[in-house]
Formats: sequence, C-alpha cells, structure tokens
Amino acid sequence: MSADPAPARPERRLARPSPRWMGLTAFGLLAIAFVTLCPIWMRPHLAGGDEERFAAFLALGFLAGRAAGRRGLAATAAVVLLAFGLEYAQELAPGRHAALSDAVVKALGGVVGVAAAQISFALWRGLRRAARRLAASRALAVD
Repeated sequence: MSADPAPARPERRLARPSPRWMGLTAFGLLAIAFVTLCPIWMRPHLAGGDEERFAAFLALGFLAGRAAGRRGLAATAAVVLLAFGLEYAQELAPGRHAALSDAVVKALGGVVGVAAAQISFALWRGLRRAARRLAASRALAVD
C-alpha cells in the first residue's frame, strides 16, 4: 500500500513577492527618485553626499531584496540599473549634474542592501530551525 502524499505546499521558489515589501520598496524608490531629481536646494542634507547616497540605496536594496525573496540576483540587477538610471536622469534635471562616481556609490549601496536582505533570510531560517530543535528537545526532556 502506498502512503498518502504529503499535503501540497506552494513551491517556495515560485512564491509571489510580498505585497507589503513591494509597497515599501515602491515608496522608497519614489522617495529616492524625488530627492535625486529635485532642485538641489530642496534636497535634505543629513550627512556627506556619498554617505547619503550609499545609505539611501542600502535601504532600497534591502527592501528590494526582501520583496524579491529568492530572486536576489534580479533585485540586485534592478537596483544597480536604477542607480545608474537615476544618475543619468540628473542630466535632464535643471541645476543637477550626473557623476559616474555617484552612480557607483549608489550601486554599491544597493548591492550591499540586497546582500543583507538575502543573508537575513538565511539567518531567520536558521533561528527558526534552532528554536524548533530547542522546543523538541525540551518536549523530550519533559516526557
């Protein structure tokens, strides 16, 4: 006799991105696009230019990496293309200028952000497994 097949679960690799993370990513993208293309006097100044660029794209990369799930390479490509695209778009904005070094700093921040998101998946999965093992060992100790 054959055993009943395991209940059908959705394939993790084919899972759809989380709407929450997609919304946060879209909001981050719009905020960065505004700050990148607005007149320079409207742009907030919180730190040095390179630090601001890196931090903004680090956050965007993390959000994109979380939204993409297992598609980290696609998220990385999107963030890098976005960094270079927004930098090029500054040529079209009056009073702004594009610089290759700025685009590289943005792209690097985005890549580090996506990598951090992908690492967070592995860490979270490891923590859940450790918690399950701990709970199972405690259950065995009680019996």
